[in-house]
Amino acid sequence: MAEYLCPSIINIMIMKFAFFTALIPVMLAACNNSSNDSVEKADSTNKARMDNSSDTTAKTSSADNKSDDKATADFLVKAMDGGIMEVDLGNIVKTKARNERVKKFGEMMIKDHTEANGKLKELAASRHVEVPSRVSNDKADMIGKLNKKDRKDFDKAYIDMMVDDHQEDIKEFEEAGNKTNDTQVKQFINSTLPVLRKHLDSCTAIRDALKSK
Repeated sequence: MAEYLCPSIINIMIMKFAFFTALIPVMLAACNNSSNDSVEKADSTNKARMDNSSDTTAKTSSADNKSDDKATADFLVKAMDGGIMEVDLGNIVKTKARNERVKKFGEMMIKDHTEANGKLKELAASRHVEVPSRVSNDKADMIGKLNKKDRKDFDKAYIDMMVDDHQEDIKEFEEAGNKTNDTQVKQFINSTLPVLRKHLDSCTAIRDALKSK
């Protein structure tokens, strides 16, 4: 029968077979990953894609090669996890915070990190990197513990968390900027670091003010 098939049909069949073969590692990773942790799932999917990509010799563009950059993928996943947490906590601040400066800081977290999260999604999508759509289990636990605080204790607990969190974020962004080879991701890091430092200065000042009361 094959001799009666035109070459174009045969080529299409070969391309379809190659496409589905390339998807097998990703599908298997998704099936085998029983964890309900969003970050672990994203990391597992990205690892499967990178493993498959490293076994494929036909890499046709630099955009495809970007997905092989483990440092970039790890950063995008971790940054998205942290960014989602900042927005989730900011929404809790709307209803639980009593101090006006704390409320305004929470509003700034929602605005700035929603914008940053949008950029992270774009960077991840163009590099075929899976990022979480909700916080990791660890960060969900942190949010839950903070949300259980009485209103009289909430402001201080939230701001203390923000100081520690932004110190860690700045460190992670700086390290990622030194590790990644992706120009656009470096640009995102360099443009976001001043915002994170502004956040740290702001929450540190609020923390000091709360201590004096």
